[in-house]
Amino acid sequence: MNLMTLAALCALSAHGGGQAPPPGTDCVSVARAYEARLAAVTPMVSLPSARDAIARVAYAEAGNQGDTGLAGVVYTVLNRMMDGGFGGDVTAVLDAPHQFEPVTRAGSWQRLPPRSAVEQAHIDTILNLALDGRLPDPTNGARFFQNPAIVAARAEAGTASPDRVNFGGQAPVAVLRDHAFYTSGNGSSAGVAKQPSLFVPVQTASDGGADAASAPSSSQPSSLFVPLSR
Repeated sequence: MNLMTLAALCALSAHGGGQAPPPGTDCVSVARAYEARLAAVTPMVSLPSARDAIARVAYAEAGNQGDTGLAGVVYTVLNRMMDGGFGGDVTAVLDAPHQFEPVTRAGSWQRLPPRSAVEQAHIDTILNLALDGRLPDPTNGARFFQNPAIVAARAEAGTASPDRVNFGGQAPVAVLRDHAFYTSGNGSSAGVAKQPSLFVPVQTASDGGADAASAPSSSQPSSLFVPLSR
């Protein structure tokens, strides 16, 4: 089980909710290790170019998914950064081949539409709260996500492998609106291989909400916080 998921389980357990961490888990040590990882990536995700990149990808992936949906994409990026096996900086993580469908379609994150000042401030708020430890990870440490309804439809149409649905039949660790989140991209939460192309196509903002009725029900509220102005 990866550090990010352990940290999420420890935090939930401390507040009397969610799945308990594995027996014998030293949650104090886990929290310290998590804080150290988060501190290490903070400078990289604080640069204006990194904030711009994350905003473009978050809105391309989840612009129609509410605050929790946007936070889910932001935290997926942060978790990949903290993992260390998906790239050494924000550009490497976002531009890795076949990882984020909107980026793959556009050719790079820089070719995605720039976001408005209000939208950028919205992502900045999510990042600031996350980096300050004031916004719990709604993905429970996930490093992968998909819209299961979209992937299942593609599998039925023969444009995606059936074993990509729920990443090999995994139970998601979180569901935020239309997206389900997972700790692994290879069908098992143990021994995750650090392969360059694990992320399967997911619904983008341009796909709209046509498949929302067949998607899993949300396990989180549609809004995590009140957007802050700058």
